[in-house]
Amino acid sequence: MDVAVKLEHDCGSELHHEHLCYIISQGFNLTDEQGYRTLVEGPAFRCNHCSRMAKSGANLCVPARL
Repeated sequence: MDVAVKLEHDCGSELHHEHLCYIISQGFNLTDEQGYRTLVEGPAFRCNHCSRMAKSGANLCVPARL
């Protein structure tokens, strides 16, 4: 899958603006490295859409527990 497609994906959730795929596309991982680390360190979930991992399923479009 093309990376650009992954970044543009909108899962339709009202909280999509909190999902890693969206916030990374906005540069959050570069502008707030510590905030980004807080979301991804000690991951317990993996997104079945983009394969990103996060501590909370709330930060993923299609979360699956690891």
